[in-house]
Amino acid sequence: MRCVVDANVLLPVLIEGHPHQRAAFDWWEQCGDAEAGLCLPIRMALLRLLTNVRVMGSSTLRPGAAWDVVQQLIEDPRVSLLETVPDNHGALWRANVLRREPTPDLWTDAWLAAMAQAGDVDMVTFDRGFRSFPKLKLVLLAGA
Repeated sequence: MRCVVDANVLLPVLIEGHPHQRAAFDWWEQCGDAEAGLCLPIRMALLRLLTNVRVMGSSTLRPGAAWDVVQQLIEDPRVSLLETVPDNHGALWRANVLRREPTPDLWTDAWLAAMAQAGDVDMVTFDRGFRSFPKLKLVLLAGA
């Protein structure tokens, strides 16, 4: 694995016509086998987004169909499924939230940043908020 991938990168890969699709696909097509780390919080985010009418509009998926889409992603050779967290993840996660003001995405973003930090791999995202995490190897994609 060379990176942890945020849901905001994978959703445009999965959804036709997404505004960030070109940038996400350009990055995705450069991934080799088992290079894109996919962890449980991202799988859950994708399932939530795929079944959310405010995100998907008339293309909203039923839960079973969303599950199938995420399963197909898991089976892509570029994906490395991250089922366990490294031993040092908890300490890094805590360090990522200390002395911060609460924000809606703080806990999940800090958790994902800690996964990348613990594995000493890139964090790939469109979210500029990740710049605030120290010692994070950040690949910040540019949107449309």
